[in-house]
Amino acid sequence: MHTSSRRRALRSTTVASALALSLTVAAPGAGADEDTNGEVFGSGPDASAEFSEQYAAEHGVEFHYQQNQVGTQDAVKMPGGATVRVMGDILGTWSQGVGMGATDLGVMAPLGEGKFAMIFGDSFTGGTVFDGDWMSPTGLVGHLDEDGFVQVSSPLNDGNRVRPLISYAPEKDFTLLPSDIINIDGTLYMQGMWNRGLHNVSNTQIWKSDSRGKRWTSVGYTSHNYLNGLGDMISWEQGPDGYIYVVMSSFERKDNVYLSRFKIEDIGDRDKWELFNPGSGEWGDYYAPIIDHRMQAGEMNLRYIQGYWVLVIFNNETGAIEVRISDEIARNWNDVPVTTIAKNGSWANPQSPRNWSQPYGGYIVPGSTIDNLDVVISQWNTGTHKRYMATQFNVRGLDEIYGIDAASLPALPEPPVANDIPGADGRSASNSSLSSGMDETTEKIVTIVGVLGGIAAIAAMSFPFWRDMLPPQLRQMLHI
Repeated sequence: MHTSSRRRALRSTTVASALALSLTVAAPGAGADEDTNGEVFGSGPDASAEFSEQYAAEHGVEFHYQQNQVGTQDAVKMPGGATVRVMGDILGTWSQGVGMGATDLGVMAPLGEGKFAMIFGDSFTGGTVFDGDWMSPTGLVGHLDEDGFVQVSSPLNDGNRVRPLISYAPEKDFTLLPSDIINIDGTLYMQGMWNRGLHNVSNTQIWKSDSRGKRWTSVGYTSHNYLNGLGDMISWEQGPDGYIYVVMSSFERKDNVYLSRFKIEDIGDRDKWELFNPGSGEWGDYYAPIIDHRMQAGEMNLRYIQGYWVLVIFNNETGAIEVRISDEIARNWNDVPVTTIAKNGSWANPQSPRNWSQPYGGYIVPGSTIDNLDVVISQWNTGTHKRYMATQFNVRGLDEIYGIDAASLPALPEPPVANDIPGADGRSASNSSLSSGMDETTEKIVTIVGVLGGIAAIAAMSFPFWRDMLPPQLRQMLHI
């Protein structure tokens, strides 16, 4: 777990500029002391506030009341025809009981039996951003209740407290942000981006878990130099032909969207991933954007639902969370109609899908259908930090917009049950994950011993040749 010293370092280093980059949609009124719709939890002497004060006292961190919370709203009709309803924030007052009060992202993959893994980015033990200890990535187990609300019940990791899914040594603004997670035949795979300063990706990494997300083992690194960074941020989904299809872009929110594919046995070797050229319709080494019209791609989520490819994107060009649906993946997606489900607006105005200030993310909830799509969208007030949360949206009417007969669509298939093999995915040679059975002190000792054991060999290596091949955790601890 990251300590409060990292939080203080974050405040005093380049993160100030990174915050401005993190949401380049500059919402009008973002610096105002605003109020949002819904109840402000922790504003009085309730159980949540009492727990937060106790936690702060025990851990020596500064206490703040819970951030502004958004609850369920009435559905609204969006320009373009979609009907969108804010269902409410993913985290509520319960979250302090497992040690996480503020978070974003929330990319999901099914675990089977009606449950799914939710993977979050920078998360905080306190009630809002910078409050308490800093962890990333984190995970929770979720499900949809009978009324269609996402409910989260426990940490994805072992134990009853949320802990980082990947262990690495904290330093200044060094963080690991997840891009996507996928369940292939019961094995979970997660891709993440190593950032030294937000949007400054050094390389990316893929892990797998055969322990239902409790422990993770590295399966491959990819340098930021791959495709000049256009392969850093991805979303993936398995198609009916067995290929894993990948939409990708940079993590700078200024580039187009590209497409690649691979077989699962090649997941750790990007050189074997085929690139798509929509101009020729061919797969190979040449690539061109599948979306380059009015596009500055942010976070993306690709899912295959009832025979259709559904793509959700935060588009920094339009300041909106957008949905596109196509019956084929390998095509020019500029031709696919765009449906807006959340639009940037002022913090001074009531928050709703028509005015969702500083939106980003946009991840499809497992169990969604074409005519009943749930999407988790993030929001961060970078001016006051009084709002930092992932929120569930429900979207209706996409079947009519895209001319799809919902009544004729097949039922959703049963997803594979995620493996939970005892002892699976223990500590890997790259130190991508330490056994969650260890306490934090033991983890740090094992990490340090492992690093020291490799220093002698590393010193004998040719520095320019080996540097980019070293895990980012080791490079940052050696300051190389």
